[in-house]
Amino acid sequence: MAELEAQALELFDRYVDMAATARARHLERLREVDPPLHARLVRLLEADAEADEVLEPPQKILSRRQAAEEADPRIGTVLGAWRIDAVIGSGGMGRVYRASRADGQYAQTVAIKCLRMDATSPELAAVLRNERDTLARLQHPNIATLLDGGIAPDGCPWFAMQQVEGEPIDAWCDRRRLGLRARVERFVALCDGLRHAHGKGALHGDIKPSNVLVDESGRPVLLDFGLSSLAGRRGERRLALTPGYAAPELAREGDSVATEIHALGMLLRVLLCGAPPPLDRGLAALGPPPAASVEALRADAQVAELRGFASPKALAQALAGDLDAIVAACVAPDPAVRPATVAQLQADLRAWLAHRPVSVREPRAGYRLRLFLRRNRIAAGLAALAVVGAGAGVATSWHFHQRASGQAEAAQAMRRLFERSFDALTTGGLGQAPLMSASMLREAEASLRSDEADGRLDARSVESMLAALARSYTTLGDYARAQALLDEAGARGAGQGDQRPALQAARAHLLNIRSRFAQAHEAALLGLAELDALPVGERLPARLALEVEQARAQWGMARIDEGRATLRDALALAETMAPEDPRPLASLLIQNGQWQRMFLNYEAAEADYRRAIGLVEARAPLIADEARIELVSTLRQQSRHAESVALATELLERRRRVLGEDHPETGRAWEVLGASQFWKGDAAAAREALGRSEAILVATLGESHPETARTRLDIGLLKASADPDGDAEATARPALAIIERAYGPNHPETARAVGVLAAVLAVRAAGLKEPEPAWQEVIGLFERRVRIDRHQGIPDESDRVSLIKARLRVGEVDRAEQEDLEGIVASLRERFGATHDAVHNAQFALVEVYIARHEDARAIELLQRVLREVSILPSTLRTRGALMDAHEKLGNLRFWQGRPQEARAHWQQALAPALAREAPAARRRRIEEKLARLDAP
Repeated sequence: MAELEAQALELFDRYVDMAATARARHLERLREVDPPLHARLVRLLEADAEADEVLEPPQKILSRRQAAEEADPRIGTVLGAWRIDAVIGSGGMGRVYRASRADGQYAQTVAIKCLRMDATSPELAAVLRNERDTLARLQHPNIATLLDGGIAPDGCPWFAMQQVEGEPIDAWCDRRRLGLRARVERFVALCDGLRHAHGKGALHGDIKPSNVLVDESGRPVLLDFGLSSLAGRRGERRLALTPGYAAPELAREGDSVATEIHALGMLLRVLLCGAPPPLDRGLAALGPPPAASVEALRADAQVAELRGFASPKALAQALAGDLDAIVAACVAPDPAVRPATVAQLQADLRAWLAHRPVSVREPRAGYRLRLFLRRNRIAAGLAALAVVGAGAGVATSWHFHQRASGQAEAAQAMRRLFERSFDALTTGGLGQAPLMSASMLREAEASLRSDEADGRLDARSVESMLAALARSYTTLGDYARAQALLDEAGARGAGQGDQRPALQAARAHLLNIRSRFAQAHEAALLGLAELDALPVGERLPARLALEVEQARAQWGMARIDEGRATLRDALALAETMAPEDPRPLASLLIQNGQWQRMFLNYEAAEADYRRAIGLVEARAPLIADEARIELVSTLRQQSRHAESVALATELLERRRRVLGEDHPETGRAWEVLGASQFWKGDAAAAREALGRSEAILVATLGESHPETARTRLDIGLLKASADPDGDAEATARPALAIIERAYGPNHPETARAVGVLAAVLAVRAAGLKEPEPAWQEVIGLFERRVRIDRHQGIPDESDRVSLIKARLRVGEVDRAEQEDLEGIVASLRERFGATHDAVHNAQFALVEVYIARHEDARAIELLQRVLREVSILPSTLRTRGALMDAHEKLGNLRFWQGRPQEARAHWQQALAPALAREAPAARRRRIEEKLARLDAP
């Protein structure tokens, strides 16, 4: 009778809060399998209902409860080192108290559970004494640590445990309306604690929602390990069990890993479909319980809504398949059918999260392929989110690196790509197609064609795989091949609406890269119109990808406000996904940061990048690294060169450790570091880093890849700064041609390349005896930069400064340009402060305009201000160059004023080793010649 009472009390806590229809259904099921338990539970529920009919003031109810608590004889008593302070709660097995340290050694609050007298036995006392020390050694974040235990004077066992502030896992998930993925992720984290305990030989023995609390941080914690038995004592009879969660064999065979797996399966079932376990479990079970998807169909609409679904039918469809199979395996009546370990259960759940095959499901024809297509379709939808120019995300390349230590192994893996590893081209992580060689892609395509010819792949499968190859060819820069593959994929799937959104996203991405913005916008709109053809769960990621391409196209067409609004909408959608999957939001923040930086909103850009890193640092470190690359550039543009070098160094070390020395993404990281070192003023280190980058990228991507060209632009700048008469132009000019061919004439990457070539040519022109033809080309390049800026709707002040400086060299500056430049200086100083590199550059240009227009006094005043402001800054390549420029120009002005000694002092300071060590030799010779003329007789 005592055991029946305990079971009824346990069930009462669950049934009392059920909706009336659900309660009636479960009571009827209980009546069929256990009439005595049904009768006792009904009496408890009826008594509760009768009490509710008596209308009492709230103050009276609270007073009665407080009196009952004060009447508890344990309040104020001491158990071991603990004083009982208050009642926390009661259940079928006993009562839980809040207690504090009574011996004064230190302050600590714990939860003490005292078992009911009628649920104990001499056997339990022996178990407690023998196992208490072992259980206390279970130290894990997902386990409430057992601190103490013993037998009270009245014979009741007690356990002192770490007090956990939280709520039961099912209620916690429901209150936050978590979707299935988030619920599974919490469950997998919970399993970490149980796996740890099993490894120590300890079993929990009573897994159920009320014994799993989730704290405010989202950490699930297992309670009540004090009631478990050691794995070696599995033959002993359980002292109590929770109906529904207890395995059928538990009463006769005792606790085991298999019974724990059963209870975990029932808990997972509750989280997924909301239905309490059938009460025949552990009593007279002859078959498996109804599938979670079947229970979902019977559920109220609220159950589906709490999991993010529009209807019970939609929830049932999401559960049918792998999740049903995982739950069914766990709760199978035959223990031999269940997963052998908690780790095996976790592996299957992680496979489901990644859209990969699960071990407990029969591998029927097409199963693995369907999972690949699901992964591929979602990846296709999200691929364009992680924007990093031509060199896109690296998740797939990392996947290959883990499976092959060298190029030969990678090529071999690629040859078997579509036969054995459908996920090789697109992984669960965000990011665009990998940086892979043309030969690897040709091998992959050949394997695909062969498999289709042999009948191992159907046309629908080939269509999706062609789209994956097209994205990789896009990254490689072979846009013609990418376009051909997309066209072929579209022709094959002309009647398949659920494939078209992904194809349109890929097509829009390719068109945007090639600056064909109107066509890209049309493709994005066509894809958005087809979203209803997708399964409900895939519409949001596909919509995000299409809206990002729509925003880029709007931006490219100079519809800036529309582009911003579209991106804001996409960000808002991604925010709703972030609790379950933060990767889309992180990738969109990277895109938004890039646009913020283009408008010189560096603080906002930095905030976006840092938030993106925080969102995915643990879950998707390669996306976090993409944010770091953008953050390095942002720091550099703010003249925070030491920070940019430090972050670039950290990025490189991680890439080398994870991807290896010869991976193209490692080569890209060397370029990021080299550029930062160059602007910091460490030319030797920059030369080495950029050389390493070039060697890796040429070997892996080829001479004509845009990433290789990007590195060569940096090398061109480095060469020009060291030797204006060298081959810097021969390095930079072909790089511009490669980038323009890849991206088109109006792309931001093309604009950057135009500016680099103009800077290289300007350095060379300054040393020519007849420089005007060279300066005219420089003027033309900077005019082109300004046109691209205005076409894109982005600030053009810095490029206008460069254009005015170039025109000065051929005497084309008038009063209007002087006033324009004065306005630019004032605007830049207000925006960035006096110490920013862009401000220094504009001020030196204004000095030259003053000199050209014979306003020497204004030029001297401005140069003296520059010296004051720059001399207090950290020494970098830019600051050293600025000081050298200021001293040379002040020397020139003083010489023209007939003050040779002051001119000498400034020229000598310009040649000081601290300033002139990285200056071009021609520039140093020019100043030395001026000093020599002063000394001439």
